[in-house]
Amino acid sequence: MKLKYMSKEKSNLKIVSLASYERPAVKEYSGKDYVEYGTNNDYFNDLVDRFLGSPTNARCINGISDMIYGRGLDAVDRNINRDSYIEMKKLIDEGELRKVVGDRKLLGQGCFKVLYNKNRTKVVAIKHHPMETLRAEKTTSGVIKAYYYHPDWKNKKTSDKPRRIPTFGNGAKGDTTEVFVVRTYTSSFYYYSPCDYQSSLQYSQLEEEVSNYHLSNIENGLQPSLLINFNNGVPSQEVQGQIESKIASKFGGSSNSGKFILSFNEDKDTAANIDPVHLPDAHAQYQFLSEESREKIMLGHGIVSPILLGIKDNTGFGNNAEELKVASNLMDNIVIRPFQQNIIDALNKILAVNKIYLSLYFRTLQPIEFSELDNVHNKSTREIETGEKLSSQQITDEEIEAIFTQEEDKATILSKIKDIFNIKNNK
Repeated sequence: MKLKYMSKEKSNLKIVSLASYERPAVKEYSGKDYVEYGTNNDYFNDLVDRFLGSPTNARCINGISDMIYGRGLDAVDRNINRDSYIEMKKLIDEGELRKVVGDRKLLGQGCFKVLYNKNRTKVVAIKHHPMETLRAEKTTSGVIKAYYYHPDWKNKKTSDKPRRIPTFGNGAKGDTTEVFVVRTYTSSFYYYSPCDYQSSLQYSQLEEEVSNYHLSNIENGLQPSLLINFNNGVPSQEVQGQIESKIASKFGGSSNSGKFILSFNEDKDTAANIDPVHLPDAHAQYQFLSEESREKIMLGHGIVSPILLGIKDNTGFGNNAEELKVASNLMDNIVIRPFQQNIIDALNKILAVNKIYLSLYFRTLQPIEFSELDNVHNKSTREIETGEKLSSQQITDEEIEAIFTQEEDKATILSKIKDIFNIKNNK
């Protein structure tokens, strides 16, 4: 299947061939310490282009990213390990975590920037690092020990020297910054991981090209408005240009579609003829392409029911509450939870440097009524399953924030936290 359209800026045919779609290239070059990703070492930006150009793809990515992050990170044992919980909240900024979640979904991998104190004995901050600015270092040991940073790999100059940043646990003495790339293993992909919707990218491009075709068609006036024949000989190129300019100023403009065909002929017998080319049932074919693209994009993202992302659809699950509940639970378990666990596993490894061990989970956006709790009786398990804080004897985020805004030493802050817990537990 091929799609053709006339470009506005150039009179050429653009062909999008689904059969020619290829997976991202991963290339090693002698003389370079890093491994390129994509044909022009710019594959991450290609994914961003598919995100910006396809409305269905963008809605799926934004919707799933929101579901993964939910209402932020929490811990089941925040009441028991309150000191560790407070320190964890200080290390991880919610805005930074949300960015990593977005990259993990959009680009197939996200990156935490881990900052240490001068002695490398403690992590002092966990931040987001833009994944599209990193390229993996070559390795023969089976371990990627560093990534190279450049703000714009596509436009990198020969004289530019990318900065080497060690990966988590591989920094040397004096290195106060490391990166922890969050991704999953994919067969035959060692240095980089493809996004989970990789197989539907061609349909994202197809949806984009169909919209480009219709826009170009409209901007070009759908068809020429006038055919003007001059049957008294063919003048010089200079005279032809002057005549064309005068006619354009007379008949051009939005009200006349701004399009006409000008033909110079020796006589009437050699006058130009226009044979219109009609595409049978064109509207039906374009509607099919649009619907097919939309369906395959959602399939690639694992969307159980479009309505969960605010996409109205006449097929699949309807508005029935029970059907929505089933769809929501399936989506949460087969799509959202794996992403969340992947990020939590990375955070647990980083927090372990500071001897912080918490049972972390993301607070969900899913209504608690949709959670299956018939066989769950343990309070901690129920909290993880529902993504809701079920105990009233827990310190709130507002109380934590109020304490941190006061300029007091650590002992005073911890004393206030304990007072809050004692008050709650005595009620």
